[in-house]
Amino acid sequence: MKAISPVIATLILIAIAVIAGIFVLRQFLSFAGTAGQQDVLAIQDATLIAKHNPGNTMNVTLLINLKNQGDKIVKVKKITVDTTDVFTGEITLRPGTTYSGTYSVYDGTATSDWEVGTEHIVKVTYDVVGGNADQVITIKVRTT
Repeated sequence: MKAISPVIATLILIAIAVIAGIFVLRQFLSFAGTAGQQDVLAIQDATLIAKHNPGNTMNVTLLINLKNQGDKIVKVKKITVDTTDVFTGEITLRPGTTYSGTYSVYDGTATSDWEVGTEHIVKVTYDVVGGNADQVITIKVRTT
């Protein structure tokens, strides 16, 4: 049985090291690219305005500003205040764009639930185009 020449053995080891190095570099670049991407929708501002009307009634309005801070198209599917859906549908935001909306949250008999200073949760459900799951962002807002 004949042994492998030291030159050939060295070339084989170098080839294996180069292939392993390329694999590690590719994995690192893939991870770094994913980590550097932003698929983020931000609530820039949200305000709940409670207005008392004659006859012991009130209405509450949500003013909201959203911004797509990511690098992919975002589709807003739902906006909820506490447990009330104030918007269902689709708002498409391209990267870097903003959206401002006004929504009626409550219109009825005056109630302490919506008095000035009460705290409520605003939740925005959205989907990143190319993603496979809904994402949710929330913010606490006091009624003014």
